[in-house]
Amino acid sequence: MTPRHQRILRGAIALVVLFACAGLSSCSRRLGWGVVLWTAPEGPLPAGSVVPVYIRSNINKLYVVGMPDSKKKIELPLWQVELYSSRRKAEARVAEFGAEKSLYLIAGRDGLPVREKPSNGARRVYRLREGQSVKVLAKAEGEVVSTGGEVLEGRWYYVLTDDGSRGYVFSNTMRAFDESKERAPAPTLAGGAGANQAARADLLFSRSWRPEFFQEMLDDGHIDLETFNPRYGLFTDAVRRQIRVELPKVSKVFDYSSLGEEGGELVFEETPLRVRFDGDTRLVASWSGRSGEALTPESAAGNAPGPGAVLSPGESGRATFVVLSREFRDIVRDEELRRQKLLDAFLAFGEEWEFVPPATESADAGGAERGASRLSLSRSRRFTWTGVANLPSGYVPEGAELGSTTGAALGEVAFRLFMPPSLTASWDGALSLRFDHGDGGWNDYLYRLRDASLELVPAVGVSGLEVGAASSLPPLRFVRPGR
Repeated sequence: MTPRHQRILRGAIALVVLFACAGLSSCSRRLGWGVVLWTAPEGPLPAGSVVPVYIRSNINKLYVVGMPDSKKKIELPLWQVELYSSRRKAEARVAEFGAEKSLYLIAGRDGLPVREKPSNGARRVYRLREGQSVKVLAKAEGEVVSTGGEVLEGRWYYVLTDDGSRGYVFSNTMRAFDESKERAPAPTLAGGAGANQAARADLLFSRSWRPEFFQEMLDDGHIDLETFNPRYGLFTDAVRRQIRVELPKVSKVFDYSSLGEEGGELVFEETPLRVRFDGDTRLVASWSGRSGEALTPESAAGNAPGPGAVLSPGESGRATFVVLSREFRDIVRDEELRRQKLLDAFLAFGEEWEFVPPATESADAGGAERGASRLSLSRSRRFTWTGVANLPSGYVPEGAELGSTTGAALGEVAFRLFMPPSLTASWDGALSLRFDHGDGGWNDYLYRLRDASLELVPAVGVSGLEVGAASSLPPLRFVRPGR
């Protein structure tokens, strides 16, 4: 069974359980109380309603909530409800909305941005279509907006889009709609990915699409900054009619003449590129070399070519892209901060370390005296290792010092690896050294700090940034100079 079939099966099972629970008294125990942020047509359930929440499904990304004054239960997307531990807290949240409890804004033109901060220079987190609605969550104090030296009328609002994105909009080219006062139908939720070609195209061009393995790294908590790189992703340019796919081993540019639809997929005319959406935050891009090829579950998962595909090296393939659950730059910043904290903790124990040869000298050690090799690390993430030729073989790549004007091995240090529980009892952590005059790869070591001494041993079996084991080589021992 393919991974996609497994996901579908799990989702189906979850739905069966969900519907079964919704009708059983055994499922009456509440998770808490929810505040409905956007009016739900079923019921209807107005924005600002306080409802009991019974079930949360992370697989299907929804809550099962109870209708007020009724035994009926309905499903709502997670983004449409804010969950609180008590009814009192939920009602206090509703009171905070004030006059904005029933207020929406409707975009008066295409391309209006939803921004990260209430400033015209802030990063765009979403792009609105003409006529698309957003739910107002609060008024916001923000930057004065002007054009041609003239201040524009309007104000900033903190809003919720119909896919759960949040950010700030300026109301100058938007129409306000208060569903508690106007008779016209309330703004409706979008039909989601796949409702029609326009909806799919809007999802494609309005989101930031990153390789699915980025999200897998994020879910695992193991961010490899070597591959978690801003240059990788699916990048769109509607003005130039260009789609670009950048991956570690793939670089493709598709210049299309027009956008069409076939078999539930977006088709980019005069190119082999096709895009199929799997929800609002996941898509599969295929450049099979045959525009009429349909994706099978196996081919979508990357396990096999599609039926009848005409594959040519360098001209065919597929990849899955997602909208990350967190901002890209925040993820990178947090990982860099984690690594820096580990480096700082190491340096607090010592920055200079001199090698102590084994008591019984071996031929490999070359009769080295204490201090014949010295390792120095700095907060700038650089290291200097002198006398590496005096170390036993197998610890430092041969010729690491060659090409250095000082005769020392130089390079970059990083605390990028993670320790499994099986190693934490014996070792304090893992550090990686990349030699300037090496092959460009990392040399990984386990280390322990004991009684003003440092012990290093090569790490082996590194997979997914997790160390597998310690090498069978005896640890190198260092002490701080003068000890």
